[in-house]
Amino acid sequence: MKTLWLLASLALGEIPPGKVLLAIYPHHDDHNGHAGLIARMTAAGYTGYYVRVSNDEKDGRGRQWAANSMINYQETVAGTRELGIGEVISLDWRNDHMDSIPLQELRAQLVLLIRRYKPDVVMGHDPWAHYDRNPDHRKVSRAVADAVYLAAYSAAYPEHLQAGLQPHRVPYLYFKARTEYGKGHEPNIAIELNQEQVRRKAAAFWAHKNVRPDAPVARSLRQRLEAQGLTIPELGGLEDEEAARRLHLWSVERAAGEQGKQAGVKYAEPFYYLDEWRDVPGLRDYIAGNIRR
Repeated sequence: MKTLWLLASLALGEIPPGKVLLAIYPHHDDHNGHAGLIARMTAAGYTGYYVRVSNDEKDGRGRQWAANSMINYQETVAGTRELGIGEVISLDWRNDHMDSIPLQELRAQLVLLIRRYKPDVVMGHDPWAHYDRNPDHRKVSRAVADAVYLAAYSAAYPEHLQAGLQPHRVPYLYFKARTEYGKGHEPNIAIELNQEQVRRKAAAFWAHKNVRPDAPVARSLRQRLEAQGLTIPELGGLEDEEAARRLHLWSVERAAGEQGKQAGVKYAEPFYYLDEWRDVPGLRDYIAGNIRR
């Protein structure tokens, strides 16, 4: 069943003015939902920072949790580099144990990072999505929303001020949620992507070798097709690894193409977007209805 946002058109948004983006996620590969936007922003001159909140110890093929954590960190660096991000900050909270984290502790860390890096844009999971079955997503998304709100107030965490960090108000937020389960996600804007940004989005995910689909996926598909007398000409002569990579790129292009149709462009990504007027009820609508160009 298609999610609700695929049934309605979305207005196209523009890249907002600014210099710094801060992407905050629980896991090493959670950038997938924002990858095209990140690639477009860094191409436009933004400096990007990626915050990996968990240690990802349980995410991978190996049974050694410590090895998973190290491999996933290295692949986070490689994947986000494909998107133009130059620094990964890993908070190393226990993967799948975030319900035991005091919310105020995680929130304080994120407030500190917001004040340290002074982002014009923060992106992460949508704290107001209908449901996300991943407990780490739920925990971190709420902490991000709280931190964005509190980072602007000097009375919150005054010890940061003593360390030379000033309050900072984040003007632009881009949130995303999983759509293949629960009651879905309701974005209000789409960002147009070009072919290169879609390619970089696919490449960023492909860097996560510890968790991504591998060569047997392509091998199995081709064997099943051959049993029916069918082939995919574009995969002819390719090794299984490269064939799997090609299939993944097509999957990313297809999803971005379907999302682009809702906004009347070739490729796009949808988001729940909040701008600098979010705390002034009615002002944005008034300006939109009364502006003269």
